[in-house]
Amino acid sequence: MRRFLVTLCLLAMSAAGCTRVVDAPTPQAEPPVAPITTGQIGDLLSPKVDKTDGNLFVTVEPDDCAGVAREADPPFIADLNPAAYDGGHWMTDFDGREVYVEEMVGVYRSDYNAKDALAQAQRTIEACRGRTIWVTSMAEREYAFELHAPVESGSPEILLWSFSSQDWACDSAFVAAYNAAIEISTCGRANGYDVRTLAEDALERIKTLANTTA
Repeated sequence: MRRFLVTLCLLAMSAAGCTRVVDAPTPQAEPPVAPITTGQIGDLLSPKVDKTDGNLFVTVEPDDCAGVAREADPPFIADLNPAAYDGGHWMTDFDGREVYVEEMVGVYRSDYNAKDALAQAQRTIEACRGRTIWVTSMAEREYAFELHAPVESGSPEILLWSFSSQDWACDSAFVAAYNAAIEISTCGRANGYDVRTLAEDALERIKTLANTTA
């Protein structure tokens, strides 16, 4: 009889184990895309952007220097998981020379840390200084670039850098504030185009959108 009762107890414990309910983890809501929304991303681009396509830099070697020059999926923007991404191209003239301008913009969720994004970009640029950066464009033209000396932007939200090869040169900017980032690349036969002013205008667009309430 005692053996029978033990068997019943074991069967009861087994049955109870089969019917145990496990609570599923509560889904965590993602932070909103704010204060700038995905629908406003086009407003981050300069009004000068036209409908033509630029000859973007698509590959960069070494890979850890890709952020310095790559314009297709630019790492300073794309690697931080933007909620929306856009870009544009336009041309202008500087001292009788054509300058090609590429703009790349991203909008993020409200937990985006603009200061960290700028710091990461700064570390990448400094780590690539003194190294040859091999770049290939969409038209399969190859360049061997080298970074110039550091450039002060005068603003904590703006990062500037320049690089050049034997026959091509670029002055670039990275702007990050609130939940948005804008990268600008200006390239031509020589350095010297005023990318700082373009960056300041870009920062103003970010601030205007971030402080506009619907």
